[in-house]
Order: sequence, then C-alpha cells, then structure tokens
Amino acid sequence: MILGLACLLLVAAGCALGSRQPQGGPAVTLTEKAAPSALVAVISGTQDGPALARLVAATARTEEHVDVIRAGPAVKVLVAASSPAPATDIVPGRPEAPGAGATSYQQAAYGKRLGSWRDEVSAGRRDVVARTRAALSAWATGLRIEGQVSRPSGGNEGAESLASECDAAASVLAGLTETGDSFGGRRVVLLYAQSLSGGTPAAGELNGDDVIVVTPFLPSAAAISWAQASLLGSGAAQASVLGPESTAAEVAQLVSAGLSQHVGSSETLSGPALFANNSAVLLPAAVSVLTPLLLPLRKPGAIAVINGYASTPGSAAANYRLSYARAAAVAGFFVARGIPASSLVIVGHGATGLVAPGPSAANRRVTVVIEDSTSEVQPSG
Repeated sequence: MILGLACLLLVAAGCALGSRQPQGGPAVTLTEKAAPSALVAVISGTQDGPALARLVAATARTEEHVDVIRAGPAVKVLVAASSPAPATDIVPGRPEAPGAGATSYQQAAYGKRLGSWRDEVSAGRRDVVARTRAALSAWATGLRIEGQVSRPSGGNEGAESLASECDAAASVLAGLTETGDSFGGRRVVLLYAQSLSGGTPAAGELNGDDVIVVTPFLPSAAAISWAQASLLGSGAAQASVLGPESTAAEVAQLVSAGLSQHVGSSETLSGPALFANNSAVLLPAAVSVLTPLLLPLRKPGAIAVINGYASTPGSAAANYRLSYARAAAVAGFFVARGIPASSLVIVGHGATGLVAPGPSAANRRVTVVIEDSTSEVQPSG
C-alpha cells in the first residue's frame, strides 16, 4: 500500500515536471514603419478638388503632414492636418526553447507553442495593417478636401505662375521646419499649374523637395524641359511635369515614392555607350546596357526616374533639351519592351552634376533610379 502510494506520487511529480513550460522572451510590439513626411498641394482654382481628395486618400500614410493651399495675391491655407500614428499590437514574447537534454515530449510541446506564437504574430500583423488603413481612410475623409477646395475663394482664384506657386509651397514648408518638424527627403510639392511659364523660382527655394507639376494642357517637350530646368535650378531633388494624359494612378505613384524612404537602386549608364556626341539616338550597343534593368522595372509598384545629362559644350537651353531627349530615348526603349509609361519619369538636367571636366564624354550619361515605396509591419521591443 505504502509502496503503491509512493509510486503514484512519483508519477504525478513527473507529469508536473513534463508539463512545465519555459517562460517566453519579452513581449513584442507590432507596428508599421513610419517616418514623418509632408505633402504640400498648391491649387489655383476649384476644379482640382475631387482629384486632389482622391489622391490624398490613395497616398495617405502615417505621420504625414498635408497642406492644401490656394496661390494668389494672398496665400490661403485650405487644409493643414497631420495623419494618425500607426496602430500597434502587443503579443507575448517568443517561447524559449527547452534546454539541453530535453525529452522528445518537451521538444514536441515547444514546437506546438512556437507554432501558436507565430500564428498569433501573423494575426497581430494583419490587425495592425487593417486598423492603420482604417484610421488613415477616416482621417483622409475627415479632411473634406473637395469641399474646402470648391468653396469660393473671394477673388483669390486665378491662373498663377510656376514661380509664385513654388514660393507659396516653400513658405509653408519653411513654417513646418521652424516648428521643429523634420521630414528628411520625404517632402513633396504638388502644383496644379495653369501655366508652366511666368518666371523662375528663386534659387534654393525648393530645398531637396520632390516637385510634381500637373497641368490641364498637353505641354511640349521644350516646355517640360524648361520647367524642369527651373525647378531643379531652384533646388528640387526631382521635377516631374504631367499633362492631362497622365492617369490618377501615375500621379499617386509619384507622390507615394516622394513621401517614402526612396528605397531602391540607382544605375548610372555611360553616355558614350548609349549615344553619339550631340545625339539622343540610342546606339546599337545600348540594348545590352539597358536590358538588365527590365527585370527590376517589372516588379509591382516600381517607379523609374530617368535622369539625362549633357556635357558643357553648347548653350544651357540646348543642353537641357538634349539631356531630356536622351532620357526620353531610354524611356522609349523600356516602353517598347512592355514597361508602362506611367511608371517612368523623364528628367533632363542639362550640363549639371558634372562628374568630370565639363567637355568630358563622362558627363554624357543617363542615371536610372528605380524606387520601391513598399512598407511593412515591423516588430519592436
């Protein structure tokens, strides 16, 4: 009787030891990557309200500051708001693996706990994404951009020059910077411009901003080249000019890329391998140089900024036109091989950003920057 009781107690103790679960690590906080960004949209009329409202909703991200202003004799701020922070979720820490000498039962139990923990993390990630997207959607709707833009402007409405719209945007961004906001290179200036003419923005005014100009008319290559040269000369990091043929998705892609971390790759292609001197016609050898870029360009969401450059001989205007034509020739190569034109941005820099003495053929080059603006949920803590 006593021996049987002792055996029973021993068996019970063994079961308790076998079922003891090792404690897990520290709790894990799940959240999305977030970096402050700024979007300043400048309008000159009321017709841009619906398109702008849809654009802000499509490109909204956490920790984004949005300003919508109307240019004119007196700049009027229509919308000024900051988006919500990303949602978070906390899950228990990863289960600790059993130590050396663990039994097969303990190993199996650990594998089961680890699988359950991974399922919980996956569910937490999905929950974070869903709640963040819902909060951003509600925020964008609450801005009521269409209604704000459609209100009478009290005589402040009218066609404005590219220079005056840039000045208005720069003033807003300067005010944000003075309040201590730091957006790094994630600042986008969106100009709904009725004209590409009317003066040149002040030098250094667009301090590293991505500038996107949307026009209601079809601009010529010369007008685009002039506008880009003016914007780049005023300090813009990137200048895109889009006519009425551009789709809402194309504009949204460019805005998203500008507001993101600009994750991607950059390829500088030798001009002499692509073009003859003073020419924008691709040489036969260009096929082998450009073909390797097709694969990354076919990735979903990829955007390529094609930057053309020229050497110094010739006038500044001629060099800008030549550099733009070279970038356009490279874009044409990609489009002919199935890359959507809406994912390509053409920029002519003229004889700027020299990498060798001015007349050198090394300055006759094209740089293709392929950007990927994806975001992901990251564990922390």
